Amino acid sequence: MPFIARLKLQLKEYFYLQDDYHPVTNVEAWRISSLRIILVSVLLLCAVFVVQSAWQSMLEQIDYIVPIALSFYIALALLLVMSKRYYYVSAIGLLVLIVLAGISFNITQPNQILSMLGPIVMYSTPFVAFILLGWKAGLICICINLLPLYILINEISLTDYLPPIPVLNNANYYLHTILFVFFNLCIPFAIARASIAAKRGNQFNIERNQILSNQTQLYHALFVNAQTAKILIDRQRNIIEANQAAQSLLLTSLPKQFIGLGIERVFPEFIEGINELVVNRTLGARMKVFKLSIDSLNDEQHTILTIEDVSAKALLHKTLAVQTQARQRLKLYDESIGLPNRQWLENKLAQHSPQFGGVISLCAIRVTNAHFIEQKFGFLYLPKALKKLAETLSDHLGERSLIAVLDKYSLGLIVPILDQANTKNTMQHVLSSLPSSLKINEHCIHLDCKAGIAIASHQLPEDPSQLINNALHAVTVSESPINYYETGSQQRFIEHQEISILLNEALSNNELHVEYQPKVRGDGTLIGMEALLRWNSPVIGRVSPGVFIPIAEQSGLVLKLTHWLVNHVCRQLKTWQNDGLNVVPIAINISGPDLDQKDFKKHLINSVVEHDIKPYLIELELTESAKTHNIPEAIAAVSYLASFGFCITLDDFGVGYSGLSKLTKFPVQRVKIDRQFVANIHNNEKNAQVVEAIIAMCKVFKIDVLAEGVEDLKEVDCLLAMGCSSFQGFVFARPMLKEHIAELMNIESASNVKLPLTKRSAIITND
Repeated sequence: MPFIARLKLQLKEYFYLQDDYHPVTNVEAWRISSLRIILVSVLLLCAVFVVQSAWQSMLEQIDYIVPIALSFYIALALLLVMSKRYYYVSAIGLLVLIVLAGISFNITQPNQILSMLGPIVMYSTPFVAFILLGWKAGLICICINLLPLYILINEISLTDYLPPIPVLNNANYYLHTILFVFFNLCIPFAIARASIAAKRGNQFNIERNQILSNQTQLYHALFVNAQTAKILIDRQRNIIEANQAAQSLLLTSLPKQFIGLGIERVFPEFIEGINELVVNRTLGARMKVFKLSIDSLNDEQHTILTIEDVSAKALLHKTLAVQTQARQRLKLYDESIGLPNRQWLENKLAQHSPQFGGVISLCAIRVTNAHFIEQKFGFLYLPKALKKLAETLSDHLGERSLIAVLDKYSLGLIVPILDQANTKNTMQHVLSSLPSSLKINEHCIHLDCKAGIAIASHQLPEDPSQLINNALHAVTVSESPINYYETGSQQRFIEHQEISILLNEALSNNELHVEYQPKVRGDGTLIGMEALLRWNSPVIGRVSPGVFIPIAEQSGLVLKLTHWLVNHVCRQLKTWQNDGLNVVPIAINISGPDLDQKDFKKHLINSVVEHDIKPYLIELELTESAKTHNIPEAIAAVSYLASFGFCITLDDFGVGYSGLSKLTKFPVQRVKIDRQFVANIHNNEKNAQVVEAIIAMCKVFKIDVLAEGVEDLKEVDCLLAMGCSSFQGFVFARPMLKEHIAELMNIESASNVKLPLTKRSAIITND
């Protein structure tokens, strides 16, 4: 910036010439500006006077002139320094100096005409006071000026009462020059500054009134004439206004004179502090379901209650819930036998309820002569035989036992055993209670049964599916009626503990690293990446995430892993930005324990703020199967993060049972279709139907869809035809190291990157 321009800018800032309506003090900017204009101009005038008169006073041997002039100069300089921080002291000090200057003129001039200039100087104080301190100070100065008026009328000179003192020969020149500059420059400049401020203030008020007028129109558009029902409530929870939509919607609920009534008269369920609730109302002959949304205005004095008729949506949700319950029953129930199935038993094992005691004994009972029964009596008799067999076991074991169908020939039951040493005796007693024959439809059916038993300690939960498989395998181990398969060994426990210890050390020893797998559009355009955690231990070598992540969740280390990953990704994004790369959003997997952690969202927000990263560059992927102990708090945390601009994605969609529920409750912006539905989709009609249903549902909710695990271009073409436009998989790119990603983004810009990249792709991808 040129020197002159920079100087002009500094002068404007010093003299407050911009008329900023947000001053740094409680004094208007134009008052500070006027004060500084007067002080600086008088200071310059005083400096010229000191220089001009010093030499003359020395020649004429008049000693008092220079000290008086210097005193005024120093006093003016001090007032200028205090003009901002101590404005009122400075303004009053200026008025005092003007009065003192007038008295000095009268005292030091024996000439009657020149001595009268002193009281005339004091006449300027009302002008200065009005500008700097307001009309009250101006009136005080007018009253004080009655004294100089009296002096002038009566031609009183204070020199008549003092001993004669010498004066400069050209005192007439100095005094008239000072008065001319003061009355014709200093005060007019200050008045002009005040006038300009008044004009600008008037223009500001005009603009503000226009804004208020626009806001009024907006208020009518958004509230009064809005199609959505809205009620305005004051701080005392009284109704101020209800728009026409609200009156029409609540015609039978609102009294004729509803203005001024408490909101509890209309909605007794209304509780302060709740932002959203659903209420039921009977309007006429119909049951209505209303969703109430409470939003506080900026003035914190009023609240807007938005009322939405969600009766149709509630009916749909109810219908879906009934259908979901029915589907759940079909998934967990064997209709042919009339008993719960294997999936149901796995779920019960996964819960691992303490009601089972210290040891869980899973017993698989197989009818070994099942083929003979089917051939002799028909296929309908075996399910009936299993049903009666299950009833017999239930009567014998009591309510604490759980019985289910494992396959068409086997039953599975959980037997609570408090003492593992008595397991064999207990199971022998159970098997001895089984009938050797059953009577079905006048046929006597002989039963041959064998049992396979798998044992798991309560302190060391096993994989439910594996536990069942172990029990079924134990049936075939030998010809013995009872066979055992021990699980949950001490060795496996020790291995898990060792991995947990090494993983904790890995966080401190920089053994972890991140690979990034690109996300693309159908044409190969790069739109994002997923951060994948990798661990190469110097002790046990490369450890798969499928191994160490579950162990981290069990040991509580998953929270540390997530914090490390968040910091690493934010730091890497900042590095790429500093390198001038056109970065794309990076996805991070979030587990259920992460959402249960109260300071998770705080840590995430602090990380993006610390590294100066825009929140939209961080995508949070919630797995559909992720379990959280507190669903409402998890929803609140995710909604809070979404409000900051973080993208929320539902990962592995379709593999769990809560997908639709999470889709409606969480602020999901993208859904990732699980790879098990994507694989070979062009040849799998059932998977294709599932994917089409997911895409159609996401279109209804206006949610983006991304297919993961895409490994074949035929799969891409099939998905594109269904309406899926985003992909992630080996057909486009494998996970890459950060150096390869930077090289990839350096190809002109990320928006121009097309994957796969012919020969280059083979070089930069990391298998």
